[in-house]
Parts: sequence; structure tokens; C-alpha cells
Amino acid sequence: MNPKLNRSALSRYALLVAVAAFTACSSSGPVRKSSEPYPQQPSRQPAPGVQQIPAAPTPIQAAPGIVFQGTPEQLLKTVQTYYQNGKVEDATNLLWSVKEEAIPPANRTEFWNLRGLIELQKRQPEAAQISFQKALSQNRTPEYRGYYQYNYASALYESNRSNDALDVLNSIDVGPLDVAQQGKVFNLKQKIHAKIPPANALQPRPSPGVGGEIVAPAVPTEIYHGPTKPFRIGLLVPLSGKYETFGKKVQKAVELAFQHSSNNQAKNFELVPMDSGETPVMQIDALRKLVEEQQVIAVIGPVLSKGIEELSARADYYRIPLISIAQSQGSLGTNLFSCSISNKNQVKRIADYAMKVKGYTKFAILAPSNTPGEELANLFWDEIEAHKGSIKAMEYYDPEATDFREAVDKAVGLHYLETRAEELKVLSEKRKELKITRKTMKTAQYFNLPPIVDFEAVFIADDGRIAGQVIPTFTFRDAKGMNFLGLTSWNSSQFLSRTTDQAEGALFPVAFNSLKPAKTTKAFYDLFLSTYNAYPGEFDAVAFDAASLVLEVMDHTPSSREDFKSELESVHRFDSATGEITMDGHQCTRDLSLYSVKKNKFEVVEE
Repeated sequence: MNPKLNRSALSRYALLVAVAAFTACSSSGPVRKSSEPYPQQPSRQPAPGVQQIPAAPTPIQAAPGIVFQGTPEQLLKTVQTYYQNGKVEDATNLLWSVKEEAIPPANRTEFWNLRGLIELQKRQPEAAQISFQKALSQNRTPEYRGYYQYNYASALYESNRSNDALDVLNSIDVGPLDVAQQGKVFNLKQKIHAKIPPANALQPRPSPGVGGEIVAPAVPTEIYHGPTKPFRIGLLVPLSGKYETFGKKVQKAVELAFQHSSNNQAKNFELVPMDSGETPVMQIDALRKLVEEQQVIAVIGPVLSKGIEELSARADYYRIPLISIAQSQGSLGTNLFSCSISNKNQVKRIADYAMKVKGYTKFAILAPSNTPGEELANLFWDEIEAHKGSIKAMEYYDPEATDFREAVDKAVGLHYLETRAEELKVLSEKRKELKITRKTMKTAQYFNLPPIVDFEAVFIADDGRIAGQVIPTFTFRDAKGMNFLGLTSWNSSQFLSRTTDQAEGALFPVAFNSLKPAKTTKAFYDLFLSTYNAYPGEFDAVAFDAASLVLEVMDHTPSSREDFKSELESVHRFDSATGEITMDGHQCTRDLSLYSVKKNKFEVVEE
């Protein structure tokens, strides 16, 4: 058995086989997650409301020719381990060899849930539906019901029964679910909404506003047919409220692109800024004004992720292209384009280099338990699997955490010490032999277990500020000399100041390569510095790029919003401040550079 699985949070709770395995499921295959759904006692204690399985007096008699030497509990754990380790056929052969009657009633929920997970993995969603229904009908722990319901909804979704899946999702009480699982429920709902016509799927949603609850009006069912002024472009940014500074920063970069455009017609273009405020409702109203009153042909924005789904639906009604620079996009709609540095773009770049150039094959992942963290973690896992690598540790932490010892300890085998009882016993005997009675710096080696590092690199799916706290924690827990992989947001002096010399060799992708800039990057850098007497950052460059893309499209003189959209979709290898951009599925993709940390400074990785 893989030693990592013994300390993986997914297998630490022997009586929570179904729940742990369940949280690893999504509508598009298993979502890899090893944080516990609830704070539980270690595996030697039964979960609340779950009856412990008494040891079987005799081995389980399975199908002819298969005899499992162990208890029903051990059988389920073995199947789970096979499943988690990608040995689906081994899991199938063992679990299918045992009849339901051989499993005590208290554990039949786990039995059927595991069957459903395996059936989903084998692309048998109809069979999985039956298994999950049986798991639900025999469940004795109401607080776990939402997890099993999510699995059932996933099977329905995979069978193209989207409306039925949505009904199940809407019936889930998300209160008992952990934050990451709530995010999965929400994400699956969004996928379903994207497949159902907006008139049926999108309902008015309450959004906080001034003076109480303001309800956004429903999206009209008919398509808008108002007039368009082909040389007028909207800018949707917050120009008041708590995001005012952020919005005006974007406005400066966009205006810079318009003022210094090489487009001969640029002097005739009119940029119309509109305050999008602080709430989704205010944002939708600002879009209405830009389209209905200002009659713009396209809109640069939004810059905030909150409410982007509603805004995208409204853009479909208006049939107006939105060039978003918000980091989190949700599902890119028919008229929503993203100019931000995509998570997929970043993860693919760092994973390719780590495996193809550095030769790493085994990895650990640490990520915040929120939607962006889970998305990044799963994208990275998929990339590693695509290159035939493996994930040896996967841990989530509270997005609000300031202490990361627990997540790090779980990744390096220092959290669940009951799994290392023999090693602790050896240390105890050694202390007795040497007559050591107290722990000091000299005697700590006889008290502390060494970390188990069975991976070559750690991907931290968080920004530079947080990664700067996580990385020193590995050193503090004696896991020294680690190789760290990260994101474009690590390109900050704050990251270096927090990690000091502990991030040596860390690698991360960069969109705005100011250390060894391309011609267009240097031109933007010099222009921004000379105009505003300030050094530009990555987000300034992205905002400038969004405006430059619009100007590139306008060079083709689109006469309608549909023309504009068509031209934008065909952008290929456009030179920008962040490198060459190609529009791929409404998402800007870039040829990202790589930075490495050397002697507490950043340097460009030469390839």
C-alpha cells in the first residue's frame, strides 16, 4: 500500500469512507481533495451517529476464487485505497465480488457510495444513479446527506438529465457542508445553468445595495434590438465606493492605450466610463446605461468578479461583447471575453516546465478551501496526470488562516501521528535508553518524528502574500530544501520579504516580464512610467491589453456588436504588453515567461 495513502486525509477516517471518497467526486470526474468535511476525531474513533463494525470472526467470502482476509471495514478501506490510487479495475473486482448482505447495515451507505463513485469513473452514470440512490436510502447520518445528494446530482448531470440534477442540488441543505463542498454545489449549478436557456435558468437574485436588499430585475426573454454607435466604447469600472481606487487605476491604463494608439481612427473613438459601483445590481444598471443610453458597440469590463454571471447573462440579452479583466470569470458566456491571466494558462505553463524540464514526477498541492483554490488545485492535478505524474499529497486550508502548520503537517505526515505509532515507540525506547527526560534543542531529535517527503515539488495555489507564509512553515517543520511552484501573483517584493532565503529555486509563471521584456512590453513600461511617473504592474498591463485588443478590433471598422464579437474571436498572436495574445474560447492565452528565485531575487528562467 502506498505509504502516502495511510496519512492522506481522505483515508484517515476509516468509518467515513463514503464521505471522504464522496468529497472527491465532481460532475466531470473525481475532484481531488483531502481535507476533512468536518472536524472529526482520528480514525480510531467512530464518526458521530455511525456504528462501529465489529471484527468479523471469519474472512469475508466473496465471489468464487476471491477470499478477502479481513473485516467489512477493512474491505471498504482497501477498495477506497484502490480507487484513490487510480486502480479502478482492482477496486471494481474486489467490491463487485461481495454481495450487499455481507456488509453490515451500518456500512452499506459506504458500500453503495463507493460503487457509485467507481461507476462514475468508468463512465456508467446510469448505474451510478442507482448506487447513489441506495446510498441515500440507507444513510444513517443526516449531516452527510448533502454529500451523497451532490454525488447523485453529478450522476444525473453526466446522463444529460440537467433539470433533474438541478432539482437535487436545490434540495441540498448546504449548511452542514464544508466551504469547498459548498463551492462544488454552486459550480455544478452554474454548469447546468450554462446548458439551460437563460429564460429558464436565470432567476432574479438579491444583491445587497444602499438602504437594504435590492433585487436585480429578471433577464428579459426577448433579445434587445436598440441602436449602436460604432465608434463609442464603454468602460465599466467602479469609480465610487470602496473599489474606487482600483477602478481609477484601470481607467488610467485604458485611457493610456487610447491616447497612444497607432490606429489612425483612434482620434474619432469615444471612450465612455461608467461607474459600476460596489454591487452586482449597480453593475447591471451601469451596463444598461452604456447600452441603452450611450449605445456603445462594446464594453471593457467588468474588473470585479462578484456578480459576473448575472452580468454575462445581461450581456447576452444586449448581445454586447464584454472584455473582462476580472481574475475569476465563472463560465465564459456567449458575449463574455476574458483578458485576465487565466488559471489554466498559468497552471499549464508551470506544470509543463516542472515535468518536462526539471524532471519532477511527484507533487504535493496546498490550496485555500474556496472556489479559486479548488479550481487551481484541480487544474494542476489534471496537468500532472496528463503528463503521467502523480499527486502524493493534497491539502486545503482556511482562506482566512494565518497559521499553516496543520496543512503542512498533513502534507508531510506529521499530523496524524497514530499512523506512525511504531516510530514513536522507537523514539520512546531510545529516550529511555539514553535517559533523556526533557526536550531541548539537543534532544529534540529523540522526540520529533522526521517529515515524510515523498514528493519533489509543492504547488501552492495562492497569491504571493499567502505563499510567503506557507513556504517558511515547511522549513519550520524540518521539511527543508523543498521545490515550490506558484502563480504570477508571486511576482512581488512582499513574497521575497516573507520567504527570505527559504524560497530558493521557487518557480512561477509571469505575464508581465519586466526583467527581460519583449519590445511591446518595454514600450508599455516606458510609456506608463513617463506618463504617470509610476512603475506599472501586471494588472496595469492587463488593463492596457484589454483596451489594445478593443483598438485592434476597431481597426477593422466593425459596424455592429456582432461584427465586433466576430473580429474579437479571431484575434491571433496579437503583440501586447503581456506578450503575444491569442483568443481561445473567449479566453486570452499568452506565452508566459518563467521567473525563479535566486539569492532572494527574481531572475528570468532561460529556456
